[in-house]
Amino acid sequence: MDGGYRMYYHGFGPQRPNPASKGYILSAFSADAGQWEKEQGVRLDAGGEGAAHYIWSPEVIPLPDGGYRMYVEGRTEQAGGGAKSAIISAQSADGLVWQREPGVRLGGANTSYGAPRCLYLGDGGRYRLYASASPHPDIEPYAGAYNDHHIVSAISDDGLDFELEPGIRIAQESALESFSVYAPEVLRLGTGGYRMYYAGWVSAPEVVAGSKFHGRIFSAISDDGLAWTKDPGICLDNGGRWDAAKASEPCIIDLADGRFRLFYEACDYQGRWRIASATSGRAESTQ
Repeated sequence: MDGGYRMYYHGFGPQRPNPASKGYILSAFSADAGQWEKEQGVRLDAGGEGAAHYIWSPEVIPLPDGGYRMYVEGRTEQAGGGAKSAIISAQSADGLVWQREPGVRLGGANTSYGAPRCLYLGDGGRYRLYASASPHPDIEPYAGAYNDHHIVSAISDDGLDFELEPGIRIAQESALESFSVYAPEVLRLGTGGYRMYYAGWVSAPEVVAGSKFHGRIFSAISDDGLAWTKDPGICLDNGGRWDAAKASEPCIIDLADGRFRLFYEACDYQGRWRIASATSGRAESTQ
């Protein structure tokens, strides 16, 4: 946005305007992407089809004719326990006042979809939505080493009606992804192709407070956005002051000096959740 940056993030607290809501979207503004000031009010609250009780993992894109669309993961608690996730959306003219759009962008009877990321492809105006996918109901114990918590994609001509694309974009393949691969962040590279950042989770039942999963951030590369090759090693590990237990939900922006800043969800061993960041050196440019 002109004059600075706006961050959208999930929040939950005792002063929530809707007592029935267990999660909603807030925002903050920064002139330099370093120091942030929270903005007043709730941008989007839970409620309605596909998102009766929670919303989180916001993704905001500019629209060709002006304004913005927000994709979020909605969660609805189920009578037998647990919750089912689907991708919903909202539209805004100014990035502050949002109106929920009818229906569900991506959902399924036997699958939960979450943590959306959307790219405008520019090939006739199509949109590609990347999302985490997991079975519903998601019942333990799992039959094998992995549990079908993958990253998939869907395609749309209008950004509203999405059709799931065949295959899996990122699959669970290593011990550090044994519970899930989750929360894709996809960039179009100026040199051609795409890079995805995503979280790998492992179960951590020994953690007393906060996340019961250890998360780390990994990356992958693709020529076409469909077939992905994982980069070796860990892009961002947990274990710091803010992210002792978990680093997850990556989001990347490019800075004016040519570097990249990664914002991510961080959880410590006291169960305190924060938004943290890491900054890279100059690398491949995005567009």
